[in-house]
Order: sequence, then C-alpha cells, then structure tokens
Amino acid sequence: MLVERDRLEAMHASLHVLPPEDHDDIGKALTLRLGASEMAAQDGAMQGKVADFLVARVDPENDDEDIVVLAWSDLAASIEHEGAEQAAVARLAELGLEQSALREAMARKVVNEARIVAIREFREVLANPGSAYAPVPRNEYEPISQDIVPAPIPSAPSPAQPPVTGPYATMTAKEALEKFFEHNPRTGGKDGKSRRKNGQAWTAKTRKQARVAARFLDDVMQGRPLAQITHDDLVKLNYCFERVHGATLLRSPKQQDMTILEIVDEYEALVGENDKLAAKQAQQPKADTDGSDTPTRLTRKDLGLSLVTTNRHFGFLRQLTTWFSRHHPIAELDYSAFIMKKQGNAREDRQRYTEEQGRMIFSLPPWTGTSSPKRRMQPGNSIVHDSWYWVPMIAWYTGMRLDEISSLELDEIEFAGGHWQIQVKPNSLRGLKTGSSKRVMPVANELLRLGFVNYVEALRAEGECLLFPELLPESGIGTLGRAFYKTRWTHLAKQLPFLVEGQANHSFRHTAIDAMKAAGIPSEIRADFAGHKLTSETEGRYSDAHMKLLREAADTIPMVTDHLAPYPISLLPQRLRQPRKARPKRLEPRGRE
Repeated sequence: MLVERDRLEAMHASLHVLPPEDHDDIGKALTLRLGASEMAAQDGAMQGKVADFLVARVDPENDDEDIVVLAWSDLAASIEHEGAEQAAVARLAELGLEQSALREAMARKVVNEARIVAIREFREVLANPGSAYAPVPRNEYEPISQDIVPAPIPSAPSPAQPPVTGPYATMTAKEALEKFFEHNPRTGGKDGKSRRKNGQAWTAKTRKQARVAARFLDDVMQGRPLAQITHDDLVKLNYCFERVHGATLLRSPKQQDMTILEIVDEYEALVGENDKLAAKQAQQPKADTDGSDTPTRLTRKDLGLSLVTTNRHFGFLRQLTTWFSRHHPIAELDYSAFIMKKQGNAREDRQRYTEEQGRMIFSLPPWTGTSSPKRRMQPGNSIVHDSWYWVPMIAWYTGMRLDEISSLELDEIEFAGGHWQIQVKPNSLRGLKTGSSKRVMPVANELLRLGFVNYVEALRAEGECLLFPELLPESGIGTLGRAFYKTRWTHLAKQLPFLVEGQANHSFRHTAIDAMKAAGIPSEIRADFAGHKLTSETEGRYSDAHMKLLREAADTIPMVTDHLAPYPISLLPQRLRQPRKARPKRLEPRGRE
C-alpha cells in the first residue's frame, strides 16, 4: 500500500509537469487513470490476471466533448504502472521467501488488493486533503473564544491501517510452532532438552504430535502464512479429519510425503474402489464367494479420526494460535466448535478383563510353549523369556501403562527394604504421562515365582541396560510401547475371540484397579498404585509401612497364571536382542508428482 501511495502521488505530480496529450484537463485525466487502475486491480485480485480492456471517458454534462477511448495496456505504459506479477516477485524476494507458483499467485492477489485500497484512499484525500494529516491537539490552557463558533468538520473514513509486517507475518504454522517451542521451556524448548529440576516438560512424543497438527494445518492453508488463518481453515481441517483412516494415517513412507488433502483423496479413491468391488461380489452367486477368505477392506464407516485424536490436534493448534496472537494479529478462532466431550461413562471407555479371560490370555503359546524364538504363536516345547512373555504379565499384576513397562531400564528394578520393587520414573527412553506417574511399584509374588528377578539378573550378566532390548528401534523413532503393540499384541489379539472394541493392553490396567476397588483398597492407595493424581499427599509415602500397603493392594489382583510352571530363564539369542531394523524402503520414487 505504501508503494502504491507513492506511485499515485508521483503520477499526480507528473500530470502537472507533463499533461497528457489526450486530456487538457488534469482532473479528468487523473480520474480516468484512477478508475482504470482500480478496474485492473479488481480483475487481478478476482481472476489472478489482468486481461487487456478498453477504457472510455464520457462527460454526461457535455454532449460536444469527444469520447476518449484507450486500451489499458497503453494507459498503463503512459503512467509507468508496474504489473502485479513483477511487484509480487519483488516482494517475495524482499521478504526472503522461496519462489513458488502458489506463493506468487497469493502475492499477486495481495498486491492487487493493496492497490485497490490505496486508490480509494487516494481519492478520499483528494476530496478532503485534511484527512491525510493527524488532528493537531489543542493546548488545554488556550481558551476558545465565545464569539467564534467552530465550523463542523466533515467526517471522512479513517485511512486503512498498513499491514503488520515483521518475521511473524510470513511464518507458516510449522515455523511458528518451532518458535513456540523456543519461547516455552515447558515444551522442552528449542531443542527439546529444556528441563527443570522436578519439573515436567513435554516429551518427544508430545512434541511430535504437536508438529503433526501444525503440518496438517499448513497443508490445508496451502502455503499461506499462519497470520492469515481463518475459521474456514479449521473447518477444512476438520473435514479432512473426518475422511482419513486413523489406524493407517501417516504409517507408510508414501503418506509421509503427502499432504493431508492428498491423503484424503487417496482414501476416497480406495473406499470407492472397495465399494465397487463389494457391489460386484454381491451380484455373484453365493457359492462363488467364500467369506472366510475375503480380506477386510476399508469402508466409508472406517474413516474418521477418533474423538481423542481430533481433540488433541485442535488442542495443540489452540495453544499455538493463542500464543501467536500475542505477537501478530490473527482472525478470531472458535475452537469450541471442534473440541468435544466424549459421551457416556468414562469408567466404561476401556473394558476390563475377567479372570477367565486372563487365564485364556496366559494359556497361549508364549507362556505354555512355543516352537522357536521367531515363531511365538506356534505351539511347541520352548519357553523364551522376553517382552512376549513378561510385558502382558507385568501389566496384569502391576497395572502399569504399556509405555512404562516396555521402556523399563534394568537399574529401575531394585531390591529395597527386603523386597523387590520397580522405580517408575523418567528415563533415557521416555518421560511420564503426568508428574504423579512417578512412583514405586511392588513386584508381585507371582512374577517372582515365575523367575522375573532371574530374568533381570541374566540380562545384567549379558551387559544389557534395557529390560526389553529387542523393542528398541534402530532409528530411534517411535516408542517401545508402540513397538510391542504392533509386533506382539496384534498377533496375540487374533487368538482372543472375546476381545471387544476398547480392550487392549490398557485393559490390564483397569482390571488391576477395579480388583483393588472391589477388595476395598482405599482410594489414595489405588491412586498411588496407578500413578493417578492424589487428592492429598499420603503420609509416609514409600516408607516401609506404605510399601506394605501397596503389596497388599497388589495381592488383590486375580491370580491367572498359577497354571504356569517356572522354567529356567531362556533369553533371546543376542542377535535377536539387537535394535529392530526399519523396514526397507521401496526403490521406486515416492512423493508428490
């Protein structure tokens, strides 16, 4: 706008110095040029380009005056009008932004809209020159003469404010998020390593989830900076969330290189093909179709992120935009339209296991005999002690979270006060869900009977540091809990016909807590056992007396492994205890075409 104002003033001055040949009246010449310039800018803003057009000036009060007709290209050349294309490219270069077709198109639109506002403002100044100057304050001690009645000053629209510039004006959502990390040590700071003594910072997993939310927002804004976000962008993002498949979203290398808009199109095409195939199979005779061999196909009802995941994405974006608005003005955003509360009883969200179901779980080959370390679901005569064997059992008898168990380090298993216990604390692999998650857990007697301590000592003798080294990814990406779920639990789940939606590893936790509640264990002991926030600090927490109460609480959990005999510890071969290698990437090129 400032550039356009200067150009208009220079054009006005040039008309006085070198009057145009087609006009003997400078005012009429100026009116023609302002009108034509505004029309060109409107075409550019609406259509993305300016096609040449004819401009005519007719004086309705003078029939004898000639009609002046000019082409815009000739008129633009006579007033040294710079095209929006050149101005847009120059502005992007000035801001240090990488040139792209999308950014150039957006910049042309901004240039044209700024020209429209500048031209209208220039006309207002011509009609009322005083509006170009700020009002001069009158000193309070100067009395106003009673004989003089001030003439009313005609009101004029306030000049449009120049756009706010600076580093925040051009940041994308992902760039703004990194600045948000830097400004907020509670998120881990710029490099994710900012920590305070006894403080709880965001984990690497939380930071990764926030980056995914910012990435999705950038995708729907298609190159526009975060400063230009509108409520419509959130609506578009929510539309995408309803049309992707949560279980497979961003799980493949291919999708890592795609925008969420492209991923939506991919799922839409896949569902469409599956619908056609299902319709075709429905028309075939039943004898030709064996339903048992038909693979499960993605259907439209399978699409849509869960409420928890959607709320998490919008929660991160609300934090980001609230912080960003303190540094740069943005449109008002109503996140309450997207963040919803889950209906129903929270206690029924995750189904607990019955004692009978627990016995069925621990009657599968990993506990009763398997054929080999690599074929754990195939019955045999071998017992191998590793994450297959111990993770579900620890989950049953301690109620610990999957990530807490899978990421345990050997030095967190200790003998104190005459008893074995587990220190649940942040370690080199993971943080904790909340501050109250840091706690001490008793090792259940049944775990001791089946050789858990012997397993720990055998790993120490082998020079290991982790309780389950085979779950560690070689790339360092991903949690060990996720690795167990994908590589172990999914195979176990196929052999458990009683499973219903919501029943998984977390159901072990609900089973333990519900058993304690049924046995009359006080709420503060249950909360401490589970790592929930305490309503009041327990006196003598983790003293010998308190640990005795926790052991008594653990004894109320149903015994479902008493049919298993203890076996001599058999570790995985060292080659199988190495960090897991990533799946090899396909050689064909991936990414956007």
